[in-house]
Amino acid sequence: MKTEPAFIIIDTNVLISAGLLPQSKTAQVLALAIEHFVIAQNQDTWHELETRIARPKFDRYFGESGRLLHLVQIAQSIRRFEISSSVAVSRDKTDDKFIELAIVSGATILISGDPDLKGVKAYKGVEILSPAQFFERFNP
Repeated sequence: MKTEPAFIIIDTNVLISAGLLPQSKTAQVLALAIEHFVIAQNQDTWHELETRIARPKFDRYFGESGRLLHLVQIAQSIRRFEISSSVAVSRDKTDDKFIELAIVSGATILISGDPDLKGVKAYKGVEILSPAQFFERFNP
């Protein structure tokens, strides 16, 4: 009997930070998340990741092919979902897409360093953890 994987939501800022500094705690958080979960994404969250990671301010961190390699690594660990409903929870309305994705995918954890999302703390069974909180909970 095959069991359904557990899904997790990882905010764009955490995914980019993990790629910027491969030896960082945030990179370890991404590795732990990939080990224990499948990352849920949708069209909006993936688009945000692709456009933000392409910003010139990150050029010095990623080098010639670093961005693409990082996106490929993430893409190999995701499942895409379609969003069918919306919520208005976060002070920054652009962050609501992550909570919507968590609800649709059945994820119970959203990892974010964003103060607006962290301010929500929890919503409809979705716990919002900082990268440090996630690391503390899942690092053996």
